[in-house]
Amino acid sequence: MRRLGTAAALLGALVVLASACSRSAPTPQAPQAGPGQLTIWLTGYSWQDNTPPGSSIVGEPVLHKQAGGQGTFADPITVAVPGHEGKMAWQPGTKFYLPSVQRYVLVEDSGAAKAPSGTDTHLDMWIDGQDGTKQATDDCENEFTGRVPAQVNPPDNLPVMAGPIFANQKCNIPPQASNMGTYKDSDGDSGDSGGDSGDSGSGHHHHDDSSGGN
Repeated sequence: MRRLGTAAALLGALVVLASACSRSAPTPQAPQAGPGQLTIWLTGYSWQDNTPPGSSIVGEPVLHKQAGGQGTFADPITVAVPGHEGKMAWQPGTKFYLPSVQRYVLVEDSGAAKAPSGTDTHLDMWIDGQDGTKQATDDCENEFTGRVPAQVNPPDNLPVMAGPIFANQKCNIPPQASNMGTYKDSDGDSGDSGGDSGDSGSGHHHHDDSSGGN
């Protein structure tokens, strides 16, 4: 009887101890939120249609003294955003990932047209194109222009198609959707009323030159 009583007492003590441990255990933390998911209006600008034309000047250099980049996490491609100087839609140095072109991009320029209705922002991506004609770079810009997903402050391990968007007289992007929408701004922004040129209806109009360029 004594052995049974001792065993029962020991079992009771273990139960109490286990209960105390379970009460003192920390509450599991919720997983951290992933990178910001956005829907953006993506356009492009090149050596031929920068402001001024025939240059790679940027207004808000961060990583590059001139527009550039390979599209990797360490060397993202320059993008322009709406606004100018201290009134930009995104701070210089903000990084995005664009799955439709498989490039990381970095805000280093301003003067992009206002984002159309139904999108979170407008990113105007530098494509380079110094070795191409105006027609060739326009055609390249039109290929990827439209409403596409983006991630702000992305992780560093996403798929990358490294290199300039336009190089060696070729548009270097993955296959694109056939129709990514049109530029429609219900507020009537005069900086970019485009979006209805060409078969895709997307257009590549981007900079509001009347407000000072880049």
